[in-house]
Amino acid sequence: MNETGLEIFLNVSVNFPEINIVKYDYNSDLLIIEVALGKEIDQEQEEKFITRGRECMQLLHKLEESKPEIFNIKFKRLAGLTFLRYYRDVKSINENEINLLISLLREEFYDCLLDDGKTALTCDSFKKQVKRDLLLQLNNNHDNAGYLFAYRDHGRLCMFNRNTGGL
Repeated sequence: MNETGLEIFLNVSVNFPEINIVKYDYNSDLLIIEVALGKEIDQEQEEKFITRGRECMQLLHKLEESKPEIFNIKFKRLAGLTFLRYYRDVKSINENEINLLISLLREEFYDCLLDDGKTALTCDSFKKQVKRDLLLQLNNNHDNAGYLFAYRDHGRLCMFNRNTGGL
């Protein structure tokens, strides 16, 4: 398990109310960030965001001299909503990339980006406590394959280890 990956998982889960779901497979170090849009966007808008997102992320990676192993953006339309998923390996992702992603989402989908309407939790002591509890739980269950899942429910942050059924 990558402690940096766990740190990124926690920061993304706690700091950004726009993010609907965060999944972290700590065996493969894959991070999936999902946001919900309050309408079905068309193919042209989808392609425009993917192109712009790739260009911006490539420039950031060039400036930071990093080479992502996994980088993908996918859209799914469902019942009047659109779900955007951002796939990244945690080996080369950092806070700058997450901030850039959120900025791009806010700019492009300002009129339909759904969030829980709450302010983000930024208390460092809270994050440290959650991280410590997660590491303790994961170390106690080291024989289980690892897949962390976080989502927001009416402003409340919920986290689970998919393989053990809880944290």
